[in-house]
Amino acid sequence: MSENDLAAHLRQLEQRLHDPQVRGSVFLTSELLDADFTEIGSSGQAYGRADTIAALAAEAKPAGPSVRSENYQLKRLSETVALLTCETAGEGRHVLRSSIWRRTNGHWRMVFHQGTLKKV
Repeated sequence: MSENDLAAHLRQLEQRLHDPQVRGSVFLTSELLDADFTEIGSSGQAYGRADTIAALAAEAKPAGPSVRSENYQLKRLSETVALLTCETAGEGRHVLRSSIWRRTNGHWRMVFHQGTLKKV
């Protein structure tokens, strides 16, 4: 897969996690997060996979807008690991985000995520 194709694919996967309908579905979210997933939220709190899936399902508003994201950058760390960064805006917050994606058994899944509030 070319760098451009990988960047587009991972951007699409990342944006699925911004979709309220995906966030509200334990099944769909589970498909995107690796079994080893961990997150450091913009609050500085660390979360595991189960906590993250439960929190996303609890906060999801199916009729609400998706998170707006832009300025995606991809850095391939190996053939099976890539770092994707972007900026998001929503609900009066701007967040710098970084996600590590890993390809296992032919599927890319997020293995790590961190969000840091951006000063504007």
